[in-house]
Amino acid sequence: MKNVVIVTRQRITGRTSGSSAYLLDIAGAVRAAGFAVHLLHPSPTMMARTPLVLLSIDLSIFASHRARGVLKFGRVMLSLSPKTYLAAARGAAAAAARRLGLRAAWTKDRRLPYSVSIPWTEADHAYMRRQLAAADVVIADYFFQAEAFDDLRVQGSSTAIIMHDLFHARDAAREAGSGRDAVAGIDAASEAAMLARADVVVAIQRAEAAWVGLHVPSVRAILAPMAADPVPEPQSGEDDRLLFVGSNTVPNVIGLRWFFDEVWPLVLGQRPCVTLDVAGSVDRAFSGSPPGVRFLGLVDDLAAQYARAAVVISPLTFGSGLKIKLVEAMAAGKAIVATRTTLQGVEAEAAESVLVADEAGAFATCVISLLEDAKRRESLAKLALNSARRHFSSEVCYADLIAWLRQSGSQTYEMAEGS
Repeated sequence: MKNVVIVTRQRITGRTSGSSAYLLDIAGAVRAAGFAVHLLHPSPTMMARTPLVLLSIDLSIFASHRARGVLKFGRVMLSLSPKTYLAAARGAAAAAARRLGLRAAWTKDRRLPYSVSIPWTEADHAYMRRQLAAADVVIADYFFQAEAFDDLRVQGSSTAIIMHDLFHARDAAREAGSGRDAVAGIDAASEAAMLARADVVVAIQRAEAAWVGLHVPSVRAILAPMAADPVPEPQSGEDDRLLFVGSNTVPNVIGLRWFFDEVWPLVLGQRPCVTLDVAGSVDRAFSGSPPGVRFLGLVDDLAAQYARAAVVISPLTFGSGLKIKLVEAMAAGKAIVATRTTLQGVEAEAAESVLVADEAGAFATCVISLLEDAKRRESLAKLALNSARRHFSSEVCYADLIAWLRQSGSQTYEMAEGS
């Protein structure tokens, strides 16, 4: 059996964010195609300030799962780094102080750099040299992990990068005034050079695959959009109930804050009984909720939340990559209001089924019109579901990637003992 090794510095505990859901989706499709899939974490920085995490059953798709700097037993990962515990203590003290009304500088929530972009260390490379003694295919989760390719010891191993985003485009949007991101800045030339280290680049949306084809001609670009699991029927939901789903990333935080400040008062003015449910870890970025908004935090059963919502909103103002929650909402058979940023990469697939608005008044008008018209909601929901079935099935999304894997690598992979 051919072995595929995924190297990541995301803290993958389950489908808790769009990027982790995409990675797990790819891994599941690769396993279903007959490969053994292994997950490696080369750096303890992925634990950030969370000393202990519980892994979802979703990670059972991996033939092996190893991480440096953690103690793993069953579905529990425990950090072995004192820095993690110190960061956790500082964060807890600051949060407690904010709840008591203190506003000193030390009480501010300091967003940590994304672990995916922290520079590699010699200890990371030493760990990878032990783990990658012989590998058929190594897949880097984000181009920052292409450093792992230097640690391959056997000729003939194939390499790929899961791109996720065009980071230089993301940085340009941030610098234009959309807010401070936590990912290290990079220019187009540097990004192209990192992507060129792989045999294949896996792009999540068409425009980014085209960029790779133009600027990184030495590698093959494979388009692999996020696959969907469509519901049986469209769901028009309950009147006056909105839903936003997102993790605690800067694009989500900035977009939701814009919605709260500019759009939500207009919607409430016309529909005073309306409520907005916010699911996902994005709630950690907000100290309180506006009237009518309910922060749900991480939700085990998003299907139930989608079923109840009348309208799903996606008010993103910047960010690249396929907006995975958009595809998820389409597959849930929902009426959706989104910005043009949200639709980047799937404009054609979503053109008929998603209402698009970038200005606050227009966004509010779209939301209100759907709340007032259940038949229109149902019509858009049906179009969204049909589009998800047609364009985002697993067979369609991952066919080219699976075909490349079957042609790649010829070595036998054995996971090194210990972590």
